[in-house]
Order: sequence, then structure tokens, then C-alpha cells
Amino acid sequence: MHIKKKDVFCFVEELSSVDWCHQKIVVLDDVSFDNRGMIRKRGYSLRGHKIAIRGDFQRNPRISVLAFMGVGGIIDYYDTDGTFDRVEFFKFCREFAYSTRVNVRQYPGTNSVWILDGASIHRDPEIIHFLRRIGVVPIFLSAYCPFLNPIEFMFSYIKQSFKRH
Repeated sequence: MHIKKKDVFCFVEELSSVDWCHQKIVVLDDVSFDNRGMIRKRGYSLRGHKIAIRGDFQRNPRISVLAFMGVGGIIDYYDTDGTFDRVEFFKFCREFAYSTRVNVRQYPGTNSVWILDGASIHRDPEIIHFLRRIGVVPIFLSAYCPFLNPIEFMFSYIKQSFKRH
């Protein structure tokens, strides 16, 4: 994995060209959960012996969550069975943008700058056109830079807490 400095500088330049404050920024991303990834990787056993995990393992269906996060925490989230495709992602973005619970305004209003990662379903021209048409400014993170996305830290924290319990 190679992070290109040019892409990071491009992201920073694009973000600095937008008149933003904390109330304008919404970070969104999707994450998937299944019970296979929730098995503990560490434990206790006698020295030299492998850890024995007891219990029946049944693979549960994968659940995906699309979360929208602002400066105050999670604004809203949507879930689906399986993984997100372009159509479902677009549907939930539209629901979030038009929701009466969320205050999405045209730029430079509140929740008007959306930061997304570079996944192919996020970069779909139809989605970008829709966001710009309603007055939302989409900004895409550099490739292989999840550490620039604060929602990734939240997802990591949630997965770790699931593994503990």
C-alpha cells in the first residue's frame, strides 16, 4: 500500500478551498459486521498449549451500517443486510439529505460539506451530481488514508467493544 503525497496534498487543498467550520462538516462511511470477525484473537491457556474456543460457531448474516458523523457525534445511521451497493448507498444518502430530523442545508449552511472515502460506490457520478445539485460539497479522501477519516476510529472502537463482550 502506497500513499501518494500528491493525493494527500490534493485533499488538503480541496478542503482548504472550501469555507468550512465544524458545523458544516459531515463525515460518512460504511462498515460491515459479521460474527466471524467478532471472535477473540487472544486469551489465556497453559504455556505451550493452544487456546481452545468452546461453543458452536454459526455464521450469522453480515450487517452493514452507513453512518453520518458530525462534530457532535453520530448524526444518523442506516443499516442493511449484506453489503452496500451503489443503489442502496445512493438511497440512504438521499434519505439523509432530505430527512426532517437532520438539518442539511445548501452550502455554506450546516451539514453542507460531506467527506467520503474513495470507494467506488461513493465516487459514482450520479451520487456526486445529486449532492452538488442539492448544494452539498462532496470532498473525497486520498486513497489508502483511512487515518484521515475520524469515523474509522469510531468503527474501530465499536468493533473492539464487540470483541470484548
